[in-house]
Amino acid sequence: MSDLYSRIRHDDSEGIRFGMLFAELYYYMGKNILEAMGDEKGAKIIEKALQEFAEMRVRGMKEEAAEKGLTVKTMDDYFQIRDMPTCGWENSEERGVCLVCLFDEVWKKYGASGRKLEAFYCNIDYHLFGSFGFHLERPQCKAYGDDICRFILTRKDD
Repeated sequence: MSDLYSRIRHDDSEGIRFGMLFAELYYYMGKNILEAMGDEKGAKIIEKALQEFAEMRVRGMKEEAAEKGLTVKTMDDYFQIRDMPTCGWENSEERGVCLVCLFDEVWKKYGASGRKLEAFYCNIDYHLFGSFGFHLERPQCKAYGDDICRFILTRKDD
C-alpha cells in the first residue's frame, strides 16, 4: 500500500490527494518550526497549534451534532459527526485497529523527523475523543514504530 502514497498523482482520489497534501504541509511546517526554534520551543509551538486545531474541530463537530439533535454517547454517534474522511485509512475487522494510516504513509518516509512530528500530531486524538466523553488508550501507535494503531475507547462516565 505504501507505493500508493509515495507520490501525489492527479489520478488518486481527491480525498487521498488532499490528505497527502495536508500531511506534507504539516511535515514541512513542523520541520521548519523545529529547525528555527529548536526542539523544545518548537515542540511547544507545534503542540499549541495542534491544540487550537483540535478545539476548532471539536467546535465544528459539536455544532453538527446539535444541528442533527444528536447526543454523542457512543462511537457510532461520534462517527456520525466525525470530520475526518475515511479514505486512506484501512482498519482491521477488529474494532479499534488501524492497519494503514494515510498520514503515517507520508510521514514515515521522512525517518526520525517525520516520526517525531507524527507523534505530536497523533496526540490530537486524545483531545478529540476526550471532548466527547471518551477515554483513549493507545498501546500501539504507528508513530512509535508499531505495525498498527490500537485505539481502546471507554466512556469517561462509565
